[in-house]
Amino acid sequence: MAKRKKTKIKKHVFKLDEIPQAYDFALFGIQTQQPLYQFVYDFNRLFGFGFKAGKDIKVIRKNREVNFENYVTEDNAIGQKKRLLNNEILVPIAHPNTLFDTHEAYYLFPELPSIHYLLMIQNDDDFNFGYLQQNFKVPYKVTWIEIDLKKCATVFPVFPV
Repeated sequence: MAKRKKTKIKKHVFKLDEIPQAYDFALFGIQTQQPLYQFVYDFNRLFGFGFKAGKDIKVIRKNREVNFENYVTEDNAIGQKKRLLNNEILVPIAHPNTLFDTHEAYYLFPELPSIHYLLMIQNDDDFNFGYLQQNFKVPYKVTWIEIDLKKCATVFPVFPV
């Protein structure tokens, strides 16, 4: 009698990076030397979103409570808001015996230390990264960076209502 070959069952183990994730929103990084209030003014002027100053986002970083500026729009039909956030806060450190004071940097998203501001918007086919880069024309330098949300998914702050 002939021996039967054993067939092995093939299995594939999914790693977290292989599972496609769909997000309701997109996150764009902004590098510029302009103050956030002026950047928000220009953004509203060009795109008409109507960002207004919201409650600051309070976060504990290095055993210290720091507040990040937060500009929000009105809720859309399903209760979502667009946000323009400050990602970097410089807190002065006094040195009484020297001429100069220094600053310590705190970040809303510690994984993104080179980003000054963040734009969080709902995914939209019409208003996307390419459209933003093409149509945000201002007299100062602005660099837009598309952010991979997988790198930030575990550190999202709780946004004030």
